[in-house]
Amino acid sequence: MISDNLLFRSDGGFIRLPVWGHIPLNTPLKKILAHPTFLRLKGIRQLSFAQQVYPGAHHTRFEHSIGVYHLMKLILQRIVTNPLAESLQGGTLVFDTHTCKLLLAAALLHDIGHYPHAHVLEEQAPVYRNKPVFNAHESLIEKFLFEHHDGFSTIAEILEDQWQVNPREVADIIAVKASGRFKKLISGTLDPDKMDYLMRDAHHCNIPYGSIDIERLIESFVPDPERGRFAITEKGIAPLESLLFTKYMMMRNVYWHHTSRAFAVMLRRMLQDAIDESVISPETLRTLFYDNSDDQVLHELMHLHSPSWPPSGELLHSIIQRKIYKRSVTLCPYHNGANEPVTWMFAYTTNHNLRKEKEIAICTMLNKRYALDLKGHEILIDPPSLKDVFDYADLGELRVFPTRYEHLNDSRKTRKQYIRFDDFGESVFLSDFILSFERYTKKFRLVCRENLCEKVLENKDKILEILHEG
Repeated sequence: MISDNLLFRSDGGFIRLPVWGHIPLNTPLKKILAHPTFLRLKGIRQLSFAQQVYPGAHHTRFEHSIGVYHLMKLILQRIVTNPLAESLQGGTLVFDTHTCKLLLAAALLHDIGHYPHAHVLEEQAPVYRNKPVFNAHESLIEKFLFEHHDGFSTIAEILEDQWQVNPREVADIIAVKASGRFKKLISGTLDPDKMDYLMRDAHHCNIPYGSIDIERLIESFVPDPERGRFAITEKGIAPLESLLFTKYMMMRNVYWHHTSRAFAVMLRRMLQDAIDESVISPETLRTLFYDNSDDQVLHELMHLHSPSWPPSGELLHSIIQRKIYKRSVTLCPYHNGANEPVTWMFAYTTNHNLRKEKEIAICTMLNKRYALDLKGHEILIDPPSLKDVFDYADLGELRVFPTRYEHLNDSRKTRKQYIRFDDFGESVFLSDFILSFERYTKKFRLVCRENLCEKVLENKDKILEILHEG
C-alpha cells in the first residue's frame, strides 16, 4: 500500500506556479528546492534564445522541473487509486512506495544537468580533436547530484536521507541508460515532461497552441507492465492527439523559429572558431557554461574576448546587441516534402569543418563579385537537425487498453487486451503521420547579415553549386 503521506498530504504549505496553480510542499521536496544546485536552474531559461522572439519566454528550468514533479504526482495518484490501473500493475511495474518516490525524484531532477543553451549546443556541438566539447545534459546528472556546497548536504545525500531512495537509481532513470528502469515513464510519448513544457511554453509565449486536456489524459493512464511504460484507455485518445498536434505547432512556431535558430548558429560558429584558434580552451568553456546562467555566460565570454580572437568573435557582440542574421535561402531537406532526406544537406549537420569551409567559400565568392571584405562568418549555414523531436519508435509501442463495450465485443476480442495505438483505428495521428509533421517543419537555411540578403539571393544558383561541390 502506498503511503498517504507521499502522494496526498502536505506538511509545509504550497508553492504557486503558473499553469498548475498551488502545488503542495513537503519537507523532502523543500530540501531540494532550496539547494544551491537546484536553485541554479532559475538562471537557465527553458527556451534559450526564444525570448528574443517572445519576450514573455523568460521561464526557467526551475519552474518546469517543479511542474513535471507535480504532474508525475498526479499520474501516480491516478495509478494507485483507480481500480483498473491498480489491477493492471504487475511484474517489474508495481507502483509501491519505493517506486513512487523514485519516479517523483526523477521527475523533479530530470533537468538538473541542464546548462545555458544546452539544446542549442548539443544539436551541433562545437568539437575539439573530433570530440564534442559539451556533454549531453542527461550525462551530467551525477556531477550535479554529488556536487558539494558549503553548508549543504549534496542532493544525493538528501535523496538518501530524506527521500529514502538510491541517488544512482535516480541517475540511471534520468540518464536513460539501457539498464535504467522506468525510463519510458520519464521520457517517452506519454511523459509529464512533455505535458508540462508544452503547456508552459505556450503560456509564457502567449500563443494559442498549448491547449491540452491534461486532466482527461491523466485520467486515462494505466500501467503497461509488458512494455514498462504507461498505456491509455480510449478516453485518452483525443487529449493525446491534442498533445501531439500541440507539439507540432510549437515546433513550427517556437522551438524551430528562424530567429532562434539564427542566434544558435551564430553562437556555435563563434565558439567553434574560438576553439579552433585556441583563444579559449575546452575546459574553460565547459566551466563557463556548466557554472553560469544564460545571460551571465554571454557576458563572461565578453570579458574573455580580446583582439586576439578571430574575426567571428564579433558574432558575440551581435548576439548580445540583437543584431541578428536574417534568412536569405530556405530549402526543404527532404525530397517531395516528406520523403527521403536530401543527403548533402544533412551532411552539413554533422560536419562542422565542411560547414565552415563552405561558409568561407561563399563569402570569398561574394568578395570577388562585389569587392567586399567579408571574413568568412558573415554568411552561415543552418542545416536541419538530426534530432527527431517526435519519438516515432516510442509512439509505435504505445498501446491502448480497451474498456468500452464496442471495443470489447468485436474482432479484437481474440487479441491481447492491449492494442497498439497505431492499430486501434480511432486516430489519424499514427507514427507515419507524425513523421510527416516533423519533416515538413525541418529546413535547410542560409542566414546572413541583413545587408547581404539581396546579394545572396542574386547568387543563389552559384551558392548552391558551392554547397553541392565535394
